[in-house]
Amino acid sequence: MSRDRNFRQIGKPEQLDRLIAHAAALELVGRVALLRAVRDGEINLVEVSREASAPMRAMEQSPRPVVLVLGDDDYCATGPTGWAAWKRVSYWARAAMVHATGADVASYQMAIGMALLQPRFLLVETDSAHAHEWGEALHRRRIPALGLVPPEGVHPVTPPSEAMQ
Repeated sequence: MSRDRNFRQIGKPEQLDRLIAHAAALELVGRVALLRAVRDGEINLVEVSREASAPMRAMEQSPRPVVLVLGDDDYCATGPTGWAAWKRVSYWARAAMVHATGADVASYQMAIGMALLQPRFLLVETDSAHAHEWGEALHRRRIPALGLVPPEGVHPVTPPSEAMQ
């Protein structure tokens, strides 16, 4: 089986509406913006895990701009070296955003707008500790990128121990 077939495509409006509702309930405003853009036919969205390869053939044949998300902001951030897909993705991407701040609608709408201008768009969600590393990796590959970092403090903020169960 081709590695490009090892992915799940979600495209039915009712599936997307369900995902949007779940993301909204979890207050994932960036994910809501991306999923709405998929539902509205503006972009295709691809997300891969650290261990997975990206569905390159599907991304290259997409009739819509593709936003590929690498979610490296999960308290286990690794930077580019921790992503199996990084090398192939770094040859595929034509523009990128390193998003190292808390999610906000405006940033994700900006990413969608950038993808409409450059249809092979990489969105790296990372923590502030790895933002520079991602930026350097993109610079080495000569991928134009916008970096968003918190003006002060760090991202993500570790919840106080009494809030954790």
